[in-house]
Order: sequence, then C-alpha cells, then structure tokens
Amino acid sequence: MQIGSLMLPLERSLISPLATLEEAYTMLLDAHLTCLVLDEQPRGRIVRMRSILEHLAGSVLHGMRADPTRPVATLAEHVETLPYAAPVEQAAQALWRRPSRAVLVSGEHGEVVGLVGWPQVNRFFEDILDIEGAVHLEFPLGDTPGQMARALQAIADAGANVRATYLSHPQGGLRSGTVYVPPEGAAAARAALEKAGFEIV
Repeated sequence: MQIGSLMLPLERSLISPLATLEEAYTMLLDAHLTCLVLDEQPRGRIVRMRSILEHLAGSVLHGMRADPTRPVATLAEHVETLPYAAPVEQAAQALWRRPSRAVLVSGEHGEVVGLVGWPQVNRFFEDILDIEGAVHLEFPLGDTPGQMARALQAIADAGANVRATYLSHPQGGLRSGTVYVPPEGAAAARAALEKAGFEIV
C-alpha cells in the first residue's frame, strides 16, 4: 500500500507558522496528533507536542516565564519527505530512524500534501494483520527463493485461509516463516505444512 492512502491530509494537520504555542497545543490535543505540518511550501515542517511541552516546562524550571504566545514556527523541525507513492514500509523505516516524529508526504510536483506518523502506520498494520484470535504456525525455511510460496501454496491447496505472513531475515542460511490462520483452518493448515515437509516449531 502507498503511504498516500493512509496519510493525514493537510486540512487535518495544517497550521500557520504564525500560530501560537497555545493554539498549536490545543489543536494537537483536539486531534490526538503528535505533530502538525506548518504552512511552508513546497517544503513543510512539523511541530511536536513534546517540543511544545519541553519549551513551556523548561522555561518554568529555569525560573523564566513561559510564553504560550510564542510563534509555533520557532519550534518547527525539518523532517524527511517521502513521495505519495512510496510504500508504507518505507514510512515505517523513516519513523523508526526518527522516533516520535512524522514523515511528510509530497505530491507529484514536490509539494507537501500530508503527513504520516505512528498513529497512521500502526492503524495500517493492525488492519492488514488482523491477527487477534488467529493461530500462528512457525516453521524454519531454507534461504532459497520460493520457500514461503511453497508453504502458502500447500495451505491454499488444503482449503485453509491465511490472514498474515511473516518471513524473518536470514541467519546461517535459514529463515523463520510464520503464518497466521483462522482457528477453524488451523488443523488443515498445520497438516498441509507438515505434509509438504515443513516442521512446525
């Protein structure tokens, strides 16, 4: 899936760089977001709730008067921008490199059209995995092309359904494969895998 399909659009995340910290804080609370896109085209910036809180709390801790009317642009950060058509996995990797931040999404002309943060990515993986209540079957695989496909084909031939799959990175010429199947198809899937020569862990 492309990140553009799950991004938070500008109308839900855009704020003027002239907005105050108080206005940004309220918007973040109301929208349950971690960051906002600032109106700076073609390159956008973000503001994190953490940055606002650190500034306000830091002022108090150092005996200074917190200024909630300070322009939010003064706490803005430049972040990575990915194209609309980039895969969701690429956004997840970018977020992992920059904890608690967001990735801006650019349109075909390089303009910022939205942003993707952990709330959007987590919701995507929860939706596609749908593994609550599923039975997971784990088995070792040789690190050669077609091994996981052979396992999935065996399950399909047995008439069982698969909700999600996972294939680990290779270690010592082996990988670990996992399939998540509905409870009603677990016995058939297990039998099919074992018949195909896969050892369930």
